[in-house]
Amino acid sequence: MFPQRSSITYMTPASHQPPPAKELADNVEYPNLNVADMNARLENLSPRLHDCFDSIAMNESQHFALATNHRDGGNWWGMLFGFANMEKMAVDTADFKLQCEQTVNIIRYAHNNVLLVALGDTRLQAWSTFSEVRNAKDPYCLFLIGEDSAHNAPINQLSVFKSEPNRAASTCLSNTLNVWDLSGAELCSTYCARVAHIQKITGLATSHTTQDQLVTCDRSGCVRLWDVRASSPSSTCLFNDTTHKLSFTCAAWAAPTELVGDNYVYLGDYDGNVHTLDLRKPGEVQQTNAYFSEGNVSQLLVNGSHLAVLSNSPAGVKIARVNDKHDIIYTDNDTHTRLTDGVWHDESTLLTIGHGHKLATHKI
Repeated sequence: MFPQRSSITYMTPASHQPPPAKELADNVEYPNLNVADMNARLENLSPRLHDCFDSIAMNESQHFALATNHRDGGNWWGMLFGFANMEKMAVDTADFKLQCEQTVNIIRYAHNNVLLVALGDTRLQAWSTFSEVRNAKDPYCLFLIGEDSAHNAPINQLSVFKSEPNRAASTCLSNTLNVWDLSGAELCSTYCARVAHIQKITGLATSHTTQDQLVTCDRSGCVRLWDVRASSPSSTCLFNDTTHKLSFTCAAWAAPTELVGDNYVYLGDYDGNVHTLDLRKPGEVQQTNAYFSEGNVSQLLVNGSHLAVLSNSPAGVKIARVNDKHDIIYTDNDTHTRLTDGVWHDESTLLTIGHGHKLATHKI
């Protein structure tokens, strides 16, 4: 109706005269209207405790390692810190710190102050965190011992064998199982199962008394017992839910007792329940205890006769004394916006981390 040339219609007005790109950041007269503005906003890469507290670990000397991640925008990266005292967490008070190009998904302490770090790009690293030989004045120093990319997807489970801290097991999002050995002063994979489960692996637990057995579970209700002494992957189906009503989320190996030995395994599910299996009776659930009416069980932490059950959606913590039954002795339903990890500090103190309220202490 009114013919106009598009070059005239969409041309830049003469009044639009932005300053140089370096001055566009925080300029209210020329807000984010072009890519030059975004490029001028430089990423803050200074060491700091990010809002996402994702993993925590403690060694025999009660020295803590904490993994925090920056998950805003398109650039995700992580920071690793070490603290002798968790009550004074700050960048300046950290005994050691490490900035990573990738997110730090999981950290676990192995033997001899060796910290296993699972990165978001499928790598598993082993770092020495304390060495008086390398630096007598400041023994808390990081030194990379080994690194491997045996998984083809990010690691989602990592557990150290308590009877042999030089060994650890890990699983990834593509259902690969790996067993790692640190006894040779380097990180190497000694056992690998490419398709450990058909469905997504959600839980991994290692035995308290042996370095040859571990348990995995998946979201379809299948639990497998692995024996890593075999030259080829060898596993036994410990339980399989044929009704498809159970969906497991995590696993924990129960502490050995005089009556049952080291034969009980705890499994959490999406309905807020904890199931007990006996390794001597495959195919049977020995006991089922309801912990949360809302939310799923995200993690199980064993400390002697105490079992800490962590939940998400909504976040919550319950601690039970396990005898013939589960007697709940502690409850906290307002811990974090999202609960990500936890660790027992001593026999009566549990520390949990997450998003929102970053660190919480629970005493029984």
